[in-house]
Amino acid sequence: MISVIVLSKNNGDTLDACLKSIIDSFGDKEIIVVDAVSTDNTPKILEKYEGKIKVVYDKGKGIGIARNIGVSHSNGEIICFVDADAICAKDHFVKIKEYFDEHPNTGIINVVPEEKISGEIPYVQKLEAQIRLIRRMERSIVGGSLLATGYFMAFRRKVYNDVNGFWEFPPFGADDNDFTLRALAKGWKFASIKLESWHRHRPTLRALLKEMWMLGKGKACFIAKWRNHPLIKVGYKHSLLTRLLGTDPIYLTIVAHVFSPFIGLKYAIRGKSLSLIPFYIVRQYTYLLGFLWGLGTWAKKL
Repeated sequence: MISVIVLSKNNGDTLDACLKSIIDSFGDKEIIVVDAVSTDNTPKILEKYEGKIKVVYDKGKGIGIARNIGVSHSNGEIICFVDADAICAKDHFVKIKEYFDEHPNTGIINVVPEEKISGEIPYVQKLEAQIRLIRRMERSIVGGSLLATGYFMAFRRKVYNDVNGFWEFPPFGADDNDFTLRALAKGWKFASIKLESWHRHRPTLRALLKEMWMLGKGKACFIAKWRNHPLIKVGYKHSLLTRLLGTDPIYLTIVAHVFSPFIGLKYAIRGKSLSLIPFYIVRQYTYLLGFLWGLGTWAKKL
């Protein structure tokens, strides 16, 4: 059996479709929703699926805390996280189980979702999807992603026990990255598989920038923690900045974001959209401000 864990906090606009996609997918599974006492229409949605899901509550103090609560209430040997704004393909969990069965040394799977850049979705979502699609193409050239992304990450329970779960501070950002690196440090293998599942990006610029700000703060803690570890430097080995500035991930992160206008131009050319330039600049500079803030605050508490 697979344990599917959904973290929810005021996701009433997307949670219904998310849960329906999980329930309708193939495979034997239990579904656990960890709700941070939502105040929107989430309680009505959870009531709708009574008998098909297990609902537990947390106080909304942090993503890592919520993940650990979800795992503590689960029973499966394979644990799959699905964000409340994500949609699972029919074969999502079957493919994950098949890969684990065929690769016994693999401990963590990162699901690479589809990116929707057409259809009736908000314009901000389309721009974000374009950026992530271009990034994915670049990563495929240099060897792919080395870290799992939280909205579709899957792992064996043995891995979770081996690394003592997710960090519980900082409250947001990079908990998935930290979990992955601690598993790699223990000798577990990591893999990425591409599925037809997809994740909704933030629908408004305000919501996206808030996410970038928080992700920047969490990433500052992650990089500060792993700054001198060889594993963190693997992801920078193909970078031109590495050859020019060395391998310190803090400096590389700051400089890379300072040069966002030039990178935005590259994305605009590849994506054939001039709108990507101002969008990318604002996105990346917001992330950078969060990163700098995180270095001066959260990272000092680790």
